[in-house]
Amino acid sequence: MAEITSHADFIAQSRSMLAEAGLTRKSLDGTVYWTGGEGERTLALIHGVNDHAGTWSLAAPALMRTHRLIIPDLPGHGESEPKTGALDMQHLVDRLAAVLDAEHVDRVTLAGNSMGAWISILYTLAHPERVAELFLESGGGLAIPLGVSLVASTRDEAVPILQAVHGPNAQFPDWAIDALIMRSSDSPMLRLLAGGMAPYFIDDRLAGIRVPTTVIWGANDGVVTRAYIEQLHAGIAGARLCIIDDAAHIPHAQQPERFIACLQATS
Repeated sequence: MAEITSHADFIAQSRSMLAEAGLTRKSLDGTVYWTGGEGERTLALIHGVNDHAGTWSLAAPALMRTHRLIIPDLPGHGESEPKTGALDMQHLVDRLAAVLDAEHVDRVTLAGNSMGAWISILYTLAHPERVAELFLESGGGLAIPLGVSLVASTRDEAVPILQAVHGPNAQFPDWAIDALIMRSSDSPMLRLLAGGMAPYFIDDRLAGIRVPTTVIWGANDGVVTRAYIEQLHAGIAGARLCIIDDAAHIPHAQQPERFIACLQATS
């Protein structure tokens, strides 16, 4: 495996791992996604804000043995258009729907991380008949303050953000710190804020989720607090709670085997 010396290297390596696992890269009207795998059930993996499809590269190989996977780059993320301008949450939901339609998916299991969990909820509320099961990892669109800002303009601001995402004892190369600062000025997060995220909070709509749901949380998550996760879990009738020790905001990448166990516990 090639040495990683930049954020671009990190992204390229994770995306190449999707291809090496046997996933096929496709594009639909500017939305890039990856698909492949065995099994009758379709599982869509939805990344979080400022992330991309490659975040699932460690979990995908095992999941491909039991599911057909669909892993999109959400609009404005990864290789997907648009590259500039404000982003609207509804557009992200609509493009997910378009990809699922293009792949002739009648019913899907959704697993979303952070903002991807929020998108998964919005899709489920709009298309309940098309969702077989819902896995909400590290988020879900509640109007509860996060544990840390996700925008940094200095190295002193960047390090706490990275530790909130990866764990309090995590160490980072200089390129990771510098990349977070550089991305903050035109990040998808800022573009979504410009598009207006508040109208899409789902605090008063949780009772409308009627599909089997599992809430997944990393015990060291410094972005989404325990109080947030407990409120999300309590608001969805019959929801399970799966807590992963030694993981922070992205358990699927930090503890992929335990993340997969959370998915398989109900499958």
